Amino acid sequence: MNGTSSIKKRWAQWSSILLVIIGLGFGVTMLPAGYSEDLSVIGSGKNVAVLVHNKEGVRSLNLMNQVDVIRDRYQGRIEFRIAESGTQKGAEFANRNRVGDATLVLFKGDGTMVGRLTILDSPESLAKLFDQTFGY
Repeated sequence: MNGTSSIKKRWAQWSSILLVIIGLGFGVTMLPAGYSEDLSVIGSGKNVAVLVHNKEGVRSLNLMNQVDVIRDRYQGRIEFRIAESGTQKGAEFANRNRVGDATLVLFKGDGTMVGRLTILDSPESLAKLFDQTFGY
């Protein structure tokens, strides 16, 4: 009887550990993938698109999803960054550029702001605006 009880305890412990690992993995997948919060790249010679994001906002998530669909096309040509509006740094960026959540702020390589975009009809519409704005 003691052997069976010991096996059940171990099974329960390993099951709990596995559930925690799965939960952490799921939590990590909910983070914005591949977006840096380093905004110092603005004005460094590269085109930059900064997503002003509210992790609890549906519009922000929709815009992020649109950007994610086309982002690989612009690898090496546009630096994609994020400004979380719930943080001090993100809120300061939004205030300084007079934008709200769910806005994509576009900068030329010299740091000049050249556009403010909100969610569009499709990722293809967003790609067309990138091409027009940055001359691709």
